[in-house]
Amino acid sequence: MLIIIVNGVYSMDDILTYLESITQPDSLGPEHSVLMQKLCELESSVLKDIPLPSLDMISNARNELFLFECRECFSRGFHLGARLMLTLRE
Repeated sequence: MLIIIVNGVYSMDDILTYLESITQPDSLGPEHSVLMQKLCELESSVLKDIPLPSLDMISNARNELFLFECRECFSRGFHLGARLMLTLRE
């Protein structure tokens, strides 16, 4: 990727915004959808009656979803950083 500056100066914010726009997927993918569906099903079943084991399952599902999102955010940030370093090296 090559950023060409014509008759102007780009700020680092402009470059980062551009890089983020080309590296952001439209969705988090099927694994995220599966985890979210699992969480929604568990929450629906607990609305009627809230025994402790159900609360534990909801908590575990939320944690799985949160960990997936954290890994995904880290991966996107890492790739963005790597692309930025490679671009600046050119």
